[in-house]
This record gives sequence, C-alpha cells and structure tokens, in this order.
Amino acid sequence: MSDGEADPANSGASSSSFPEKDPRKISRKYQLELCKKATEENIIVYLGTGCGKTHIAVLLIYELGHLIKRPQENICVFLAPTVALVQQQAKVIEDSTDFKVKICSGNSKRLKSHEYWEKDMKQYEVLVMIPQILVHCLSHCLMKMDSIALLIFDECHHAQVQSNHPYAEIMRVFYKTDAIKRPRIFGMTASPVIGKDASSEGSLAKSINSLESLLDAKLCVARFQTLVWQQSIDSVDASSNVSIGLAFSNYEAIAKKVYSVEDKNDLDSFVATATVRVYYYDPVVNGSSNPYIAYYNKLGDLKRECVSELSSKKDDLQSLRNSKKLLNKLHDNIIFCLENLGLWGALQAIRILLNHSERNELIEAEGDCSNDSLCERYLAQAADVLASDCTKDVVGSDLSRIDVLKEPFFSSKLLRLIGILSSSRIITARSLSCILQSLEFLAFWNCDLLVGINSGLRNVSRKTMKIILEKFRSGDLNLLIATKVGEEGLDIQTCCLVIRFDLPETVASFIQSRGRARMPQSEYAFLVARGNKKEMDLLENFRRDERQMNFEIAQRTSNEIFIGLEEKVYKVDSSGASISSAYSISLLHQYCSKLPHDEYFDPKPKFFFLDDLEGTVCHIVLPSNGPIHQIVSTPQSSSEAAKKDACLKAIEELHKLGVFNDYLLPMQDKSYLEGPMLNSSDSDNHGDEGTRVELHEMLVPALLKEPWKSSDVPVYLNSYYIEFMPNPVDRVYKKFGLFLKANLPVEAEKMELELHLARGRSVMTKLIPSGVAEFYEDEITLAEKFQEMFLKVILDRMDFVPEYVQLGKNDSSESSSSTFYLLLPVNFHHHENTLNIDWKIIRKCLSSPVFRSPENIVANKVLVSKDTLQLARGCRRKGDIENSLVYAPHKKGFFFIAKIVDEKNGHSPCEESRTLSYMEDLHEKFDIQLKYPEQPLLQAKPLFSLHNLLHNRGQDESASSHLDEYFIYLPPELCQLKIIGFSKDIGSSISLLPSFMQHLENLLVAIELKNELSVSFPEGSEVTVLSVLEALTTEKCQVGFSLERLEILGDAFLKYAVARHLFLLHGTLDEGQLTKKRSNIVNNLNLFKLACKRNLQVYIRDQTFDPCHFFALGRSCPIVCNSETEKNIHSKYLNGVVNKTNLSEVRCSKGHHWLHKKTAADVLEALIGAFIVDSGFKAATAFLRWISIKVDFDASQVTDVCIASAIYNPLAAQINIGALENLLGYQFVHRGLLIQAFVHPSYNRHGGGCYQRLEFLGDAVLDYLITSYLYSVYPKLKPGQLTDLRSVFVNNQAFANVAVDRSFPTFLISDSSSLSKAINKYVKFIQAPPSESSQDDWPKCPKALGDLVESCVGSILLDTGFNLSRIWEIMLSFLDPIISFSTLKISPIRELQELCQSHSWSPPFSVSNKGSMYLVEAKVNGDNVCASASATSSSTKEAKKIAAERVSVQLKVEDHSCLIKSANLVHQFRTSCAMSLHYNEQIARFVPIFLGNLLDAQAQGFKLKSSSLEEVLKSSSKMEAKLIGYDEKPIDVAPPPDSIGFENLALEEPVVTKFVTKVRSTNEPMDVSSSKPATSKQPQSNSKAIKNDDLDTESQTMGTATARSRLYEVCGANFWKPPLFECWNEGPGHLQLFTCKVLVEIEEAQDMILECFSSAHPKKKAAAEHAAEGALWFLKQQGYLC
Repeated sequence: MSDGEADPANSGASSSSFPEKDPRKISRKYQLELCKKATEENIIVYLGTGCGKTHIAVLLIYELGHLIKRPQENICVFLAPTVALVQQQAKVIEDSTDFKVKICSGNSKRLKSHEYWEKDMKQYEVLVMIPQILVHCLSHCLMKMDSIALLIFDECHHAQVQSNHPYAEIMRVFYKTDAIKRPRIFGMTASPVIGKDASSEGSLAKSINSLESLLDAKLCVARFQTLVWQQSIDSVDASSNVSIGLAFSNYEAIAKKVYSVEDKNDLDSFVATATVRVYYYDPVVNGSSNPYIAYYNKLGDLKRECVSELSSKKDDLQSLRNSKKLLNKLHDNIIFCLENLGLWGALQAIRILLNHSERNELIEAEGDCSNDSLCERYLAQAADVLASDCTKDVVGSDLSRIDVLKEPFFSSKLLRLIGILSSSRIITARSLSCILQSLEFLAFWNCDLLVGINSGLRNVSRKTMKIILEKFRSGDLNLLIATKVGEEGLDIQTCCLVIRFDLPETVASFIQSRGRARMPQSEYAFLVARGNKKEMDLLENFRRDERQMNFEIAQRTSNEIFIGLEEKVYKVDSSGASISSAYSISLLHQYCSKLPHDEYFDPKPKFFFLDDLEGTVCHIVLPSNGPIHQIVSTPQSSSEAAKKDACLKAIEELHKLGVFNDYLLPMQDKSYLEGPMLNSSDSDNHGDEGTRVELHEMLVPALLKEPWKSSDVPVYLNSYYIEFMPNPVDRVYKKFGLFLKANLPVEAEKMELELHLARGRSVMTKLIPSGVAEFYEDEITLAEKFQEMFLKVILDRMDFVPEYVQLGKNDSSESSSSTFYLLLPVNFHHHENTLNIDWKIIRKCLSSPVFRSPENIVANKVLVSKDTLQLARGCRRKGDIENSLVYAPHKKGFFFIAKIVDEKNGHSPCEESRTLSYMEDLHEKFDIQLKYPEQPLLQAKPLFSLHNLLHNRGQDESASSHLDEYFIYLPPELCQLKIIGFSKDIGSSISLLPSFMQHLENLLVAIELKNELSVSFPEGSEVTVLSVLEALTTEKCQVGFSLERLEILGDAFLKYAVARHLFLLHGTLDEGQLTKKRSNIVNNLNLFKLACKRNLQVYIRDQTFDPCHFFALGRSCPIVCNSETEKNIHSKYLNGVVNKTNLSEVRCSKGHHWLHKKTAADVLEALIGAFIVDSGFKAATAFLRWISIKVDFDASQVTDVCIASAIYNPLAAQINIGALENLLGYQFVHRGLLIQAFVHPSYNRHGGGCYQRLEFLGDAVLDYLITSYLYSVYPKLKPGQLTDLRSVFVNNQAFANVAVDRSFPTFLISDSSSLSKAINKYVKFIQAPPSESSQDDWPKCPKALGDLVESCVGSILLDTGFNLSRIWEIMLSFLDPIISFSTLKISPIRELQELCQSHSWSPPFSVSNKGSMYLVEAKVNGDNVCASASATSSSTKEAKKIAAERVSVQLKVEDHSCLIKSANLVHQFRTSCAMSLHYNEQIARFVPIFLGNLLDAQAQGFKLKSSSLEEVLKSSSKMEAKLIGYDEKPIDVAPPPDSIGFENLALEEPVVTKFVTKVRSTNEPMDVSSSKPATSKQPQSNSKAIKNDDLDTESQTMGTATARSRLYEVCGANFWKPPLFECWNEGPGHLQLFTCKVLVEIEEAQDMILECFSSAHPKKKAAAEHAAEGALWFLKQQGYLC
C-alpha cells in the first residue's frame, strides 16, 4: 500500500508484548472480511489512502503462514514500486508478525548469484522487494514462480496490460494460469486505473477489466466514503495570501458500496476525506501585454547566438550535438521557471544551474560536451538579463528584505502558493524551496525539499528522505516542497494541507496526492489560472472520472478488455532463463554500462527509428567496444515495439556469441566463468574458501624413511662422507659420515652446502659417496645409541643433568614418520674415498658413567692418585676428563673440557675480576668455598646453542671477525663428568649436522617432485633440481634463497600466456570480460586449488628452520598427531585464523604445518618461473597444461584475427600509417591491426571495434618483457626491490611518457573533445622546459595515453605471429623515457600501508560511496604521528592514491622529529621522498626539503640501515638484458597469395542516378499539394545539381541501414525536426514512375530549408531512398555529418 499504512489504531503493534504477534487483534472488521475473501481467491483491494490496505496484506500473510513457515520451502513476495515503500512496508510486516523478513533492493552484485537466493529463500519467509528485482530473478532463473506461495502487489494499478511496468511483466511473462502450482495473488490500490486515457468513458471499463485479467484477480471494494468538492469563489482576492482559509462552498456527496460490509460506519469513521478547493491566479497573457515576452525574446536570442557559435566550432560532431542538447534543456527549464515562478524564480534557477555539480545533477547531460563553457556563458548572460530588472524596483538582491510580492518578479501563480507543493520539475521545486526559505515574512514556515532518490541529486539518499519525513511528522518541518515522489506511497499522516502547484496528469495522480492529506478537516488545493477553461475542465474531469470509476466498479457495464502487448520472449532451454522484449531493454543497458569505460567514454546503446512502409524500424548502435555494432529490428507497429524487438535480438545475439551465459547473465560474472576454475567439489578437502590458511602435512623424503631391521645381520648401509672445510681454517671438526639404507640420487650424493657461522665464519660442507658400510647387530645398536646420545646433548641437554641417563628406551622404528639414517664419527681415507666408523670414540662415549646404572658406578669407583682429579662426584682419571663433556651446576651449563691447565689453580688470579683469585671470585659470586684449590683448573668451552646455519646472519660491523675460540676455566671439584671422549671437535661437527640434514631433506623433496614432473610430461625433466628447490622454498624458511624472484617471473609469464589464450579463444569478449576471466584463472585461490589438485602443497618448504625441532632416529617428535588428536594440537589455527598471542606453530609427528593459500599460489608461479629459466616457454606451457591451466591455441586463430583486422582499413585516411610505422620501427603486414590500436572507444563511426582488446594483450606481453629485462639485468636485486622496480616500469603513466615521446597522441582516432583537451594539456606540460612547468600544477595523465602503447605492442605482437624477439627489440627502445632514476618511486598507497604495518597501526584507508564517486580517507595515527586526508574519485584506486599522496605531504612537511624515532622509520620516508617524482608529481617540490631534514637527522646520529631503490640500482652491477625463456616459433600470419592487399584495394564504383538539392528560405512559400516539383523550385544560383560521380558512398555508413534511416538519425542527433518526405507519381499505371522530395529544416542555418528531389523510380521506396541520399550528400558537404 502506498499510504504506509497501518492506521492509527495499528500504531501500537510493534510494541506489543504478546508471546506471538497476532495482527488480528488490532484489525477492523472490514479488514478481516477482506482478508477472508483473499484467502479464498485472488483479489484486488480497492480502498482509499489511509484505509489500512497494508494491514489487510499483513493479515493475509498471517493466515497463509502455514504455507511459508519453515520448514516449508515456499515464500511470500511483497512487491512495492519504490525502495522507500519497500523499507516502509517491510517494517510494518516485521512489527506485526513473527515472520523472518528480508528487504531486497539495490544493485548488489550478489543478486546475480544462485547461491545467494537459495540461501535467502531458506532463511527468510517474506521477501519485500521492488518489482524489478523479481523480474530479474525470474528472468535469470534465480527464483521460480512455483516457489512463491503468496505474491502481493502494492500499488497494483501499475499492472496495466498495455504498459511495460515490471508488475505487468511479472504477470504477463511468468504467471501461468494453467500452472498446477501458482501463487495466491493479492493486489492493493487506491485507484485501479492509471494513465491519461485510462479513465475515459471508452477505456474505463476496459482498464478495470484488464487489470483484473492481468492479475488473475477480482476487484473488491469495502468503502463508504464522502468526497467533498469546493470551488473557491471568484470574489476572493487573487493576490491575497490568506484567502485560502476563508473560502466556503456547497458539498456534493458520492456514496458507493460494492463489496458487502456489515458496518459501513466502521470504515467511514476511520477514513478522513480532504476537502478539495480551487484557488485562482491571474494567467500569463499572450501577446505584447505578456510581462515576460521581452525576456522570452532576450533568452531566445542568447540561445540562438550560442547555437550559431556551436555550429562554427571544429569539435567532433557528437560533442557538438550533446552541447546543443544540453543548451536546449537549460533554456527550456529557465523558460518554465520564468512562466511559473517569475523573474526571481527563474533567476534562482539560473544561479542553481551555474553551479557545475548541481547542473550535472539536475540537467542530465548526455555524453561528452564539446564546450561546457558555452553553456555557462549562456547561463551567466541570462542571469544578467533577469538580474538587471530584478534589482531596479526591488531592494538589491537580498530576497529576505522584500516586503511586497508583485509581478513580474513573482508570478501570480507563486503569489497564490502556500502549503505543501507538488511539482513535476525538480528545478522548479529546488527554486521554490530557495525562495520560500529566503522570505522573512514566511519565516514561520519551516521548509525543506523532498525529491526522489533517482532525481539525480547526489545528496538525496534514502536516509536523507527518511530524515526529512520524520521531521515533518514530528513538527520540526511544517512545509514540504515535493515532486511526484510525494504522490504515492509515503506515509505522512500529520499532513493537513496539500496544494498542487502543477495540476495532476491523471485521475490516479489526483487520487493519490489527495490521499497525502490525512488529518481530519484537511484540504486538497489546486492553483488554476483564472479563466483557463482547460484546467478547470481537467479538474472537473478528474471528479467525474472518479465518480464514473466507482460506478463502473459497482455496476460493471462491460466485459471488454484491452488487447495486451505482444511480448516476445527469448528462452534458453538448458537453463530455463527467459528474457522478455520489455526486460531486454534494461538488460541491454546494464550490459553496455559494464563495458570498459572512463570519464571520456560512456558506453550506451543508441536508438534510431525509421518509419518504413511496413512499419517502424529500430536501429541500435552498440558501443564500439562491444562484440556487435548494430542490430536492426523487424518493422513494428510503433517505435516502442521496434525498440523491444531490436533489444531482444541484441540479447539473443550476445548470448549466441558467448557474452551472456545460459542464465543470460554477463559472462564476467564470476559465478559462471568458464575455464580451469575448480568447482567447490574439487576442493572439498582443502577447507573453506574464506580462510587464508589450511593445515597440510609436509612430505618427508622417501629415501630417508626406508628402515632397516636389527634382525638383519649384518645390516648394509650406503655411506657418505661429510667433508667439513672451515673458512678460516682455525677450527678442528671431527669427521662424520651419513649412513642410510637407500642410495642417494645423483643430484644429492655430491651435495655441496655452505653453512654460515657467527662473525662471518663459514664451513663448506660436501657429501662424498664412500661405498657400503657393514653393521653387525651390536654395532647397529651402538650406532643408534650414539646418535640418540649426541642429539640429546645438543637438543635436550637438560636430560643429562641427572646422574644416570638411559639410552635406547624409545623404539623410534615404530613411528611411520621417523627418518632412518645415522650420523657417526668416521675416519676417511681420501686416496680411496672410503671410510670406516670410529668405533673407538663411539664405545668410549657410551662407556661414560652417566650411562651406567648406579651399582656399576660404585663397582668401578676410581681411587685417588696423581693421575686423577677430584670432581664433584668422585675421582676421575685425567685421561677421561680431557676431551669430555662435563656439567657445572654453579654455571647451570655444559662444557667441553679442552685440556687440564697445570699452570693454573684456585689461587691463580681470575682473568674476569683481575683482582681476585678464582677461589675468591667463586666465593663472592656463588658463595662456594673450594675444598681442593690446589687442583689444576680445566680449560672449558661452553656447549653451543644451535642456530639455523643455512641463513647468513651477517656480521655486525662493530664486532671483529673470526674471533678466537672462547674458553673459561673451571675448578674440577665443581664439574660433573658426563660423557667421556665427547670432545669439542665432535661438538663442533654435530652443531653443523641439523642444518646440513635439513638442506639435504629439502633437496630430496625437490628431487621427488622433479621425478614426479618427469614422469607426468616429457618437459618435466628439463627443469633442474636446484630451481625446483628454490621454487618450493619460501622466504620464511631463511635458508639463503627463496622462491620470490622466480615467482615474479612466473607470474608475468602466466599472465601473458593466459591473456594470449583468452584473447584468441574469446573473440567477442571485451577487455573487461577478458580481464575478469584472466583474474579468475590466475588469482591466488584458483592457483591454490590447482596446486592442491596436483598435491604440490606437501612439497612446499614453508617453515622457519629451528634446530630445536630437528627430529631424527633417536629423537622422535614428542607430539604424536593422529586423526583423533589433530584438532586439539592445532586448535589455535582453527578456521584459518592465527592466534596472534603465539605465532609459533606446533611441530607434530605428522609434520603438519599451516600453509597460506597465497603461498601455494606463489609456489606454483615460481615453478612456472623455474621452467622458464631452465628450459623456456614450451616447457612452462607443458607444466601449465599439466596443472590444468589452458594456454594452448591454434595458429589459425592468430591468422583469423589478423585477417579480420581488415575491417579497420577504411579508416586509413584518418591516420598517417607510414609515419607511425617509422616511429615504431616496424612495417605491418596487416595494417588494420595498427589502425585498430589507435581507435579510441569513443569513436563509433566505422562499424564497431576499438583498441581495448589489443590493450589487454599488449599489457600482458609488456609486463613479461619488462620483468624479463629487470630479472636479467639485476640478478642480485632482492625480490622486494625487483617488485618495486617493476611497479615503476609497468604502469600507465610510465607508458604514457613513452606515448608522448613517440608522438602517439597525434594519431589517436577519437570522438571525445574532452579527451583531446586533456591529452594536449598533459603533452604540453611534459614537453615544456622545467623552468616553464610547475610541479604543483601537474595535470592528470589520461589513461588513453598509456593504453596506446599497450595496444600498439599488442598489434605488433599479433602481426609478427607472437614473435617476442621482435617485440623485445621494440620494448627496449621504449625504456629510455621510462628509465630515469629521478622518477623512481613506489606506489604511495603501498608506502603508506607498509608504514602502518611496520608500526602495527590501524589500516590507513577507509572507503565509502558518495553517489557514483568513491570517498577515500587516508589516516595515519601512531605515537607522536597523526595525519589524515581524503580524496574523491570515480575510481577507488585513484582516490586512494591521491589521499595517500596528501598524507605523505603532511607527514613530510610537519615536524620531522616525530618521524625519526627509529632508523627503520627514517628509511621508510627517505625512500618515499627519493622516489616521489614519478608517482606523485605534486609532492616533488617537497623532496629537497625532506631529504635535507633526513640528512640533518643523520648528522645528529640517526643512521639509515638500508638504501633507497635509487641507490640500490646505482650500486648494483648491471648485466646484459636477456629475453628469458622465449623458444617458440613465430606463426606465419602473412596473407594468402590470392588475397588482395590493402594497398591494391579498389572500391567498386556505385551505381547512382541523378538527384537535385536546393536550399530555400523558410519565408518562401511551399506548395505541398503539388503533384510534381514545380519548375520555379528547381535549383538556381544557390542550389547544386548532383552528378553521378559526385555521390559520396560514405553516406551509407550504417551497413544494411537505408539512407532514409540515416537521415532520420542525423536529424535526431542534431535535434532537428524529422525530415518530411513527399512522393508523387506520373505516367500510365503499367509504366508509373515515382518522384520524391525530402525537406530538412536546419536549425543552425536560420530561415533556411533544404529540399532534395529524387529522379523518377518505379517504386516509392527507391525514390525516397534516392532523395535521402542527396540530402545526406549535401549535409556532409556542409559538415553536419562525418
């Protein structure tokens, strides 16, 4: 219901405390009766505004609740025509019932998803929506009609048989009366008829019957209402502002009763009926006495001057037409306001329109205007004309000081105005609001403006409208100036007076707006020009029509209905989606709006109509970047029918071309993208797509897992000597060997690895195969115990604190995840490459007292002698003490005893204290009193802490390198002997083994993956193991290398390969759709799924190597993980959310690790890079094929594209191809490709097509080539620096500089004058000397400049048959304008984000919508740092960039001391400034200031830890640039020998006949009744006779379009009157010939008319066609068309 309505009695429904909401408890009797009727059959309730129709609908929902209450699968759909009504009615339903209600409105992207609607239909029971959404859902099979149990139409009178309203569309196309399962229909209206002619005597019955027929419902009325009509008496002073309340007249009552209501007083007492009154004002008199006639003439002269000036401009034709149309709109609005509001109102309207933003909002301009300043000049001059008279007799320009209102300053109509105004024009309402708020003597009226949210005013939102209405209801406002939005639906129950400033157009509008006055004794007033019989008759007709309508509803005088519109439907059988011809119009507009566009190009379909002999034909010209250019309808009975037919044809064609999927939704919609995207079922085992991490098991190499059995006697193990080569050679390392069951692969058996120690020291390690070692049973046991022993020593040392340690108690062989290899001390024989195990050392260590039972220790007690020393637990031989491991309790640490120092004892001076002896020092520090101070001290080396030696920790400049070994001296009596023979040399060696084995394990994993690839496809063997290992290793591992450089290269190749494949496969998709398809193939989520599909995730090395988590035979993982314990062990990472309180992962026996999905995607891209580097494109393509990414194509596809480019050859005259080829240094085989590369999408006069698809291809290849360049030239550059550098090289502005350098803008074919101006401004600025250009005024770079470079490269790529070597040469020539160290700067967006991340500050950006624009706020808020800025743009990326730049400026010019709190922060902003010239030109002037500040700070002691990108490049060695990986054979795209070259192309001469044109004055009389052209009208001095060879064939520019249709298009485009055709015949019947004349009135050439005569033709159609050809020829000669 449009009245909002639950009545006043219903107002308490939402606050009731009933356990279950029951709307019946607050219902009136007639509401219950009508609800009962609605449960029995489909009905339409006809009740006045405010009678509670919505409550009846709520009752019906309640009564039919058993059909929609869950778990039922049916729903109720409540339709309301506006979003405001949707929200209003949804709230009523929610407040009155317990049903789950969902509001569906807006253009959410989720509306295209089947999953979205399925979810909502399961969750909600009542869906309240605008009808357009239901049409959308039903058309695309997102929802089916049989799932709707109850369908409610609010304001159902819109469902007219002969209308295109969505209500009619729903019922006409989707509601089937013969369907077994169909919804109950319930309609609500206050007026069952709508439209100007619907209530006429001949149409009224048909309208009502048709409404019932269409809705398949019966009209029901329960009404006893009195209509009061009062006409204001003529004697009331027309100028009085208070006369309205003093008028009286007689009452005329009309009573009707249709549906039986027992208590009529129930309704009558409830409904308040407004009194209708008419107030007269003096009309505007025509003729010389009209007070505004002088202003009409002056404004008309101004407009004509501007039109004439437009005609003389050399801008493109379409821009001139748009400017003229805008000028006409402005003029019409000003004249309207002048007539209806007077001089002040018109002047106020002009002032509003002079505001550029408001003008764009109020007066919708179409396309690109050539000269907006001309419209501003017209407005300014018009304002001067009106203002000069306004200020003559009135006090200045201050409207608030006016005491007397009079004409012509205020129209007589305005003088009669007070109350709520309902106006049809937004500009009128806007001006009225300003005037009324400015008049001081009307200050008691608190006024505001109420317009619809679709009015174009960006500041009018649903929220704003809601606030205004709430203020009006509460009394804060008592006057609303409203447009038609105030007529229907809004609930304004406190309104007591409604005044129609403009008269209603229909009886429905009359009834609806009357219903806004709901208070008792309210008034409904009209302003009518005195003596205007037409207006009074109109009001009388409304009164009569309403009476007649009520009578017809009661009596039903006829059963006739209107014949419904013929609705054609295009249906896709596979999906059930069906598009009607009416819906196809909006769908086509939606599709065009989604085509790639920018501020210089707005893609819209253009419609042209031709009245043909068979009917009206519609021509649709689609945007140039669409797959089809033109659609022509079949002849139809009307232009609207022709438009529908053409649009439906367009949708059908787009579907057949693959632009729409089988649900007839655009293919760019992600839900329906084709290609290697995996379905959710393919990744069920990989977790929720919304999570960022997943738990995966890390692969353990199979070679290390092969066990041996102790029962096997002897056991044979393959042995490998581990050679240690320290640098410098100042340490001794005990020789060790590796023993395992299986042979190591060739790539691993001679592995070399550099291990990095502290202070710049390193040890080069190397594996040397040493044959097979034989182990007997006792030996294998000893070996396992020795390995367990040293692993405990280095990793679990505290286990040795007790007096007794047991070895061999854990049987690690039972664990399936354990590794099986031994690391043992050996003696190596270099000359034989053989080794033998040092069993002496092993047995000696294992014979240590700590491994003996307590009773054995007592039995083997050593007696005191000169060869013994007293230790903490008794005497020990000196030989056992040296080269052993001891534990010092007072130090709580373990030590290697290097030797016994006889020269030192407890009385010797302590080196640490320098003044105390060792005995005194121990007493002072530890309160220990030595019992044997005379014993010699022990030289001890602390047991080391293990580190990741794979990572080069660097060297602190302040520390000396190669520091001598560190020793301390310990009294023997304080040491506990632990392991005999366990020397520091053994300790030094075993400290290297965990890192060494970690690398070997990673290498073996890489070998396994390479073997898998080699088996899977032949090219898999072409990649090296080391490259595979690099590709599998992330930076997180910290092993000295990572995948990042390979990932950058692989990412660029993947982008190029996929782009090339999609470009050739989908010839009909535009650049945006191609980009979307590529994005969905190469995005991280899809790559992750593909990687998991091939089980790549188990090979990934993504854990920081922590030696403490080194597990091997003898030391198994203590956390046993299985299916039962997995969840508890890794619970802190559940749902992919990392517990930030403890970021270290749990290492379990299964080797589980949390893998980021992006990491898996990066690994896949790095593997692509590995294939590129080691083999080339072919191998990389084979890998992509294996991973299920399609990148293959046929050579014929390339050839077809090249040949098809010939359609651009007719544009060759507009471009200097030879000069352009010279600039490029390349001669084209297919010149059409080169022409296409320079056709901007705004140009649409050539049959369609533009450079955007080539731009898509060129962008991808340039990305790869520049990446290859940087990768090869700077091999030592860190991955992050490489990424930064690529972002500097590969961006639109960098390419724009190339375009300017090569003069590309001069070749651009465009129809956008604003683009041309923007390009010229940018080019002029770039080419100006530095002294003449200010960095503060850096103009915006038009994207089209960079696009030209990309499209040009794309065209060359195709013309060479994908010869990247040729493109490489051209790319290198492009680099000079790009490579300039002064322009090196990374993105300010990234810079700001990294700053916030480094300091754990909140994300810097917040984005919000502001109409069609995006508002981005950038904010930095940290310790002593606070800066913020905002920016608005049509692109979020552009707005972020501008906001980031502004914040950077603030941070740099404010107190720099706040920024230099850490060396890292200094570096962040020094880099930002040093790189500012390229990306943020406006802040370039701040660079020297801020660099000076940084240098000052550095001088004060702040030191930068790393260099800027510029300094890095200067210090980096440059290598030769190489095109990496290209090994493909170019495709031969040369045209076949029998084809005709462009240079030799000859056009066939057209066959034409004579026609004659002439131009005459409009004052010359025209004999329109003559049967043939009079001799006096043949062309004379001012006319031309057209010869056969004078006809320009370009007049037929629309392909199959006729000259007549083209002439209609030209007239419509120039806003001229349609051409007038006149034909006559001559000769006998069997030899009858026809001659035709066409007249065209050219507005720009004042007082002139073009006449063109055809020659005689046997058919009228041919004669008319010939005359039109002559008219087109003349117009082209005069420059009116191109």
